[in-house]
Amino acid sequence: MLSLVRVPDDMYVIIAPGDEATLTFDANAVPPLRPSWTRDFLLYTDAWLKDSDRNTATGNTVTPLPFHGMSRYPYGAEEAYPKDATHQRYVERYNTRQVKRYRR
Repeated sequence: MLSLVRVPDDMYVIIAPGDEATLTFDANAVPPLRPSWTRDFLLYTDAWLKDSDRNTATGNTVTPLPFHGMSRYPYGAEEAYPKDATHQRYVERYNTRQVKRYRR
């Protein structure tokens, strides 16, 4: 799955509530701090967030998948997620999990 987070593109890691991601790095690669200094880290992401709120358009599904060239979200019938071979392989390989929704 690391291949999905290396560069910004239209192939995202899709997670559901309760999923977790862990970020690790070699702390020895940064210079030591001066006494009494602290270090902060900034995580810059290229992501799309869609919650499952009932007021969110298509909040109960993964689709329509977002892509960088879309004019708005959700996009209309005049636009579509790219259908080239690379994007189709991504969909077939990574978008296979089914999550059941439980009613309260």
